[in-house]
Amino acid sequence: MGNKFQAKIIKIEQESDGYRIFHQNKEKVVDSYKLHYGLLNFTINEQYNINRRGFYTAVYIEDSVIFSEELSLTEKLTYILVKSFCNTQKTAFPSIEYLSKTSGHSHTTLVEAIDGLTKKECISAARRRKRPDDKRYLNNIYTFDKTGSQYKTYVPLNIVFAKGLNIRAKMLYVFLLAKVKNGYMVVLPKKELKKFLGIKSWKTVSNHIKTLHRLGFIYTFCNGTKEVEREKSICFLIRRICPKELVITDEDWDVLEVI
Repeated sequence: MGNKFQAKIIKIEQESDGYRIFHQNKEKVVDSYKLHYGLLNFTINEQYNINRRGFYTAVYIEDSVIFSEELSLTEKLTYILVKSFCNTQKTAFPSIEYLSKTSGHSHTTLVEAIDGLTKKECISAARRRKRPDDKRYLNNIYTFDKTGSQYKTYVPLNIVFAKGLNIRAKMLYVFLLAKVKNGYMVVLPKKELKKFLGIKSWKTVSNHIKTLHRLGFIYTFCNGTKEVEREKSICFLIRRICPKELVITDEDWDVLEVI
């Protein structure tokens, strides 16, 4: 049995109520189809079937954390994991064992990341005992210190708690979300993607992109530039959980900025 033909995406264009996807068929003829904004949002059923933690299916994360050059990818992801349990008092108290079990990352990896976050004053961690006279400890109580960030990104928890994805793949999607802001399409230089992930090989980055595409987090992607420059950037059309205040309507078209 031969390989199933997959149409090659040529370009993605934004229209007033969605996106037009141009693709090339077997005969190398270019065709296109329309995709409405709403089809890029995760459905209600998908949201209920995701790895929901704490009280949320998604959580706002400060861009100062996502784009920080002082924090490792592991520290950034751990910050998101812990914050998904945050209450109205800006504290959270998930155990390391539970975080490890639900996220698929090792106990040691998470402990080292939390130590790094506390030293860099992103969170405060205080150990608590079961009872005042008990020498045993329950778990840490985390307080979040990064409260002054002007810009935040709405991160769905089905990506950060996905056991089948490694830390780089998870943070690549978070990075794309932070870049796209109020929209679904973004064009990014390859060198910027490699720098964020700390990867020299584009093939490795490409494998992460293809994994996210296969799992439905990225709707599609293609070269973002043409001719001589065509290999220097990638255009992404991504799916996301969209809070009501960020839902795109036709009226947003005049002020919507597409990178």
